[in-house]
Amino acid sequence: MGAATTEIIARAVIRRNGQLLVVRQRTKSWSFLPGGHVEPGEKVEAALVRELDEELGTEAKITGFLGAVEHGYIERGTTHHEINFVFDVTITDPEPVSQEDHLEFRWLPHDQLADTDVRPHALKDALITVGEDRTPFWHAWNG
Repeated sequence: MGAATTEIIARAVIRRNGQLLVVRQRTKSWSFLPGGHVEPGEKVEAALVRELDEELGTEAKITGFLGAVEHGYIERGTTHHEINFVFDVTITDPEPVSQEDHLEFRWLPHDQLADTDVRPHALKDALITVGEDRTPFWHAWNG
């Protein structure tokens, strides 16, 4: 089994009219929050704004820090370890369109979040339970 490397990922919670913007790789059945990897030496917030521009072709403004989730999984015999930094974000385009062929975006009604496969699951659970509480959350990897 390969050794784990730790990845830093910046994720956006983008809300509109009781809905949450989620993304899915066209080859996968599950969804995740928009955003992506922080490059070496890149600031987390700058990475998130860059990733949203690349993925959605829209300007983004970070409006707050929601929390962090540590997550791990094994894929093709390699352990992956990631720390997800999660931010509230607003975007300028009310109907963003994927700029990348392998990604598809959709608005998920917030009341369907609990029944939808959004990963990492600890992040989904945090979004369900956070409600109006603005205290940043931390979920450690339980693996």
